[in-house]
Amino acid sequence: MEQEEILRKFIQRVQAMKDTDHNGDDNFASDFMRLRRLSSKYRTEKIYPTVIGEKEENVKKNRYKDILPFDHSRVKLTLKTLPQDSDYINANFIKGVHGPQAYVATQGPLANTVVDFWRMIWEYNVAIIVMACREFEMGRKKCERYWPLHGEESVTFGPFQISCEAEQARTDYYIRMLLLEFQNETRRVYQFHYVNWPDHDVPSSFDSILDMISLMREYQEHEDVPICIHCSAGCGRTGAICAIDYTWNLLKAGKIPEEFNVFNLIQDMRTQRHSAVQTKEQYELVHRAIAQLFEKQLQKYESCTDWKIADGNETSTEKTVNSVDLEKQDSPPPKPPRTRSCLVEGDVKEEILQPPEAHPVPPILTPSPPSAYPTVTTVQYCREIFNYKS
Repeated sequence: MEQEEILRKFIQRVQAMKDTDHNGDDNFASDFMRLRRLSSKYRTEKIYPTVIGEKEENVKKNRYKDILPFDHSRVKLTLKTLPQDSDYINANFIKGVHGPQAYVATQGPLANTVVDFWRMIWEYNVAIIVMACREFEMGRKKCERYWPLHGEESVTFGPFQISCEAEQARTDYYIRMLLLEFQNETRRVYQFHYVNWPDHDVPSSFDSILDMISLMREYQEHEDVPICIHCSAGCGRTGAICAIDYTWNLLKAGKIPEEFNVFNLIQDMRTQRHSAVQTKEQYELVHRAIAQLFEKQLQKYESCTDWKIADGNETSTEKTVNSVDLEKQDSPPPKPPRTRSCLVEGDVKEEILQPPEAHPVPPILTPSPPSAYPTVTTVQYCREIFNYKS
């Protein structure tokens, strides 16, 4: 089955899933209940043990007592900054298109785990951090701030010094360029901070999420290092971003399998990180976002069929120019040079705090136009598609 047909069938299935049954429930709700039953089975039958996270010395390092990392996929820290440092952090690897450690899914750092967080970032050469929550939500602290605000002095956590060199405000999220220094070595780390994703809910529009993921990939220079993604618990919003990005990478590679479906994708993710994609609303959002990506890709395919071929050469100069212009529009903003040397299910008691005073955010990085969600369109690729169909 060709990619175009696979994409169309998925879009049709998503449309059909919106239909309700005699109880008024749609297929998103019934699918998600199946996922929850499977996760309950994992927990009750201890199919995926969490022995390390349950140890007494590690309990205080978990933000939520029922969101613990599975032992088989947990991130282990071997970089020690103090003799008493352990290898534990509440984080799991999630596999991607390019390898088994494409993502680090982790909780928002606690005050006593910020050093462990930066140990992890340094040890695994992470260059991209995606934060999908605010520091405070509904009057509760959801994540310890592990970076300095732009314009403030650098901050120190253990042996790590972090400064914020630049910050750009985009619709619903910020991009920050952080400088991370450890043992007289400095690396750049880019933080994508999505601030308008409600806790236990979903944004009213996911265009900004797709825009952020698109730029995140443009800033990720190497596929052999993981992208760190976290929210508060590191499962709901984190899992949704991983699922969308994973599928987008399959799409760009032209490798969407004939049997592709979101249920199987998230079920597999939930064997790597507890409760990935945590609510029915998030589950539906993943479907709708992927369907939009597929629709845009079909438009790209269809534009390729408009090429007029005569004796193996294009006869429409205007079409060629328009295609090149489209590629320019899809380009990400220029990046600063990089120098590198190498919860619904969470029930812990949270500290009730007032959110900090808002700080103005000057757009320091080069402003970029709204993303058109670039996929795999190039003039050469269009030619290959056309020739294949011919």
